[in-house]
Amino acid sequence: PIHRLRLASIPPPELAPSCQEAGVLGVLPGIIGILQALEAVKILIGIGNSLAGRLLVFDGLDVKFRELKLRRDSECKMCGDEASFTGFVDYEQFCSYQPAA
Repeated sequence: PIHRLRLASIPPPELAPSCQEAGVLGVLPGIIGILQALEAVKILIGIGNSLAGRLLVFDGLDVKFRELKLRRDSECKMCGDEASFTGFVDYEQFCSYQPAA
């Protein structure tokens, strides 16, 4: 099935829990990192099929993968026809956000 995801913008830091609050299963970043490295190598040396146009979802608790096919949204503010790059998010600052007491 084709899924349509639309992200208007990144949520403000106060709405997203930090890694300290939400937690991360220790090996999960390593598994995802290995998959990202594999994709980069495939693209660099021009072999295999990349995940372009697809979203790979990994459920670490049940150790299951699911693949969603994605279609480019020409009206997307971040990647559409009229998109303009506004710079990268400072994730170190984003993840260490502390709400005012």
